[in-house]
Amino acid sequence: MNFEQIVERSKPYAIGLVVGLIAAPIVGFNAGWITTTTASQKAVETARVDALTGICSSAAGRMATASSTDLDALKGYDNRAKRDELVAVIMADFQVPEDILDKISTNCSRSLS
Repeated sequence: MNFEQIVERSKPYAIGLVVGLIAAPIVGFNAGWITTTTASQKAVETARVDALTGICSSAAGRMATASSTDLDALKGYDNRAKRDELVAVIMADFQVPEDILDKISTNCSRSLS
């Protein structure tokens, strides 16, 4: 077997290698099999915010029940200041990192509206 025959027989493998090297990262990133560090950090932060927002919302429900306040009275745009005050009181007891405190407060207030 001479060199030309070897090159001719190996062409499909070389083409497959090149196409695979180009297609694999594209398919991997688009399918979610490969994530970047930024995407992973954002997912962790979102999960933390969502979990703490749920705790804040349930604490607001317990606090409203204890003080005989109807949560429906806090709904709507006009009652935003009252909701924010309630959330501020609840968040005073939480020990949360400063970088996500505003997000939790905002989401908690939105969940009550």
